[in-house]
Amino acid sequence: MARRTWSTLFPNFKMSFMQNEAARALPWSQVAGAELHPEVLAAAKDACEGCSSRSLRPSKCPEIGLLHGGFELVVPEDEDMQGLTDLVDESFQRHIQDRMIDDGNPLSGLWNGWVALSERQMTLGAMRKRLAQLLQAPSLRRPSSAEWNLGVLLRRKGDAPVGYFELCVKQPEGLGRRPDSQPYLTNLCVAKACRGRGLGRKLLKLVEDFSRTAWQGNALYLHTDDDPAAFNLYNSSGYAVRKRQKDAEDHLTLYMYKNLAD
Repeated sequence: MARRTWSTLFPNFKMSFMQNEAARALPWSQVAGAELHPEVLAAAKDACEGCSSRSLRPSKCPEIGLLHGGFELVVPEDEDMQGLTDLVDESFQRHIQDRMIDDGNPLSGLWNGWVALSERQMTLGAMRKRLAQLLQAPSLRRPSSAEWNLGVLLRRKGDAPVGYFELCVKQPEGLGRRPDSQPYLTNLCVAKACRGRGLGRKLLKLVEDFSRTAWQGNALYLHTDDDPAAFNLYNSSGYAVRKRQKDAEDHLTLYMYKNLAD
């Protein structure tokens, strides 16, 4: 039996945030620290130009309609958080599927709508907390603590985001005693309508170049679940599994890394 999600029950709810978004995010090139790393700006430019290639004609992303012009990489401001939450929520919706109930249950609509809405609010709250220092003082410089997170979104100028990633510097789990923290990637995502066309791979390459040059990282760490698309992206890009872990509900987490010094 098919499951009814918040997006199918209330199709206009998500779009209201995306259409009313203020879109005031700061361009990557204007963020403090960007002038110190021209090679990173070049990589960002390549990523944006690649996303505007012929393989990404507007007709291939009818739900969003963002591919009519040039893209930009930007650091979000507070006004961007609603549209950004929509993107992250959409990208990781699989994480709440086991909490949904089937249509056969007369309370499915009410319950599934509540689950989706509560998850969205938790996503928004968690993102505001992680990005709090970035929102106050945007910077691309290597942070001094794991409490500081860099968020970068990809979009056509003035429109809702089609790609996003977060990056921090911290001690990766399960490595024992190591004095140095390393760049750690989280929440790499691409809008559903634009997947399968290389956007995720280009953003991942940008993260690697930035981590190596701007943050002097010797390796890039991340974690993912057992989603085939996510695992295949990282595995085919040279990432190795260093640890597998299941939680109390038998959900698998794969901890991966790639040596950036090669």
